[in-house]
Amino acid sequence: MGIDRIGKGGAPPAAPETQGSGSVEKKGSIEKAFSVERPDATKQAWQAGAAEAAQGSQALARLRAGEIDVDGYVDLKVDEATRGLEGLSPAELEDIKKVLRDQMSTDPGLVDLVRTATGQTPKIPED
Repeated sequence: MGIDRIGKGGAPPAAPETQGSGSVEKKGSIEKAFSVERPDATKQAWQAGAAEAAQGSQALARLRAGEIDVDGYVDLKVDEATRGLEGLSPAELEDIKKVLRDQMSTDPGLVDLVRTATGQTPKIPED
């Protein structure tokens, strides 16, 4: 281990001096503000996501208006979650919905999410 600069040659090179105050000159006006262009597929996906979010808030609005209870809210959310499974048989689809309802009523994390959204705890389904 060496001591500072002993045996390493001369002093370090001097830093270059700066010229002027360092100000930046404006060369011209800005013609167009920054913008992001989305491809059509991205726009469609964003619009579909916005529509689903609006539908989710509609279920919550219906619950708060007293049109449905917390179990009706859970049913609407399960229907929303399984909307993309049209190719399954009705029996398979109903089995999946039953499992989802059970999970939303018994899984502590999901129960907490429902309670946070609705202020109520879903009932545990009876077999």
